[in-house]
Amino acid sequence: MTVTLKANGAAFAMQAETRRGDAVLVDSRRKQPRMFADPRKALMLLRDMGIRNAKLDTVAWQPEQADILRKPRPAAAAQMKAAHEAVAHDKWFRQQVGIGLTDMKAGNVRPFSEFRLEFEAEESAS
Repeated sequence: MTVTLKANGAAFAMQAETRRGDAVLVDSRRKQPRMFADPRKALMLLRDMGIRNAKLDTVAWQPEQADILRKPRPAAAAQMKAAHEAVAHDKWFRQQVGIGLTDMKAGNVRPFSEFRLEFEAEESAS
């Protein structure tokens, strides 16, 4: 079997000449040729398959088109910031609950009616 990594724009497709004819490695979900932006990944796959010799066809290689292949992603920094804020809020919330439970166990509590009267007095004063 002869395997060729054939350039198409900024990526490479894996083609093979077999006894039954030509074959192309396809993406199982999209049923399209599997394109490798990094030829090293294709070579590692070939090595894992036990294929030690391959040809490289760079006639149609256009590395300047690499940005076209990149899928747009949501801003990773914004996602990470939101995740860190959520973790910080959870930590703060758990601390507040812990403080409340400690106060309650120590008897440092007031009846709600007393709290409500104080709150209403402050509201009417403002």
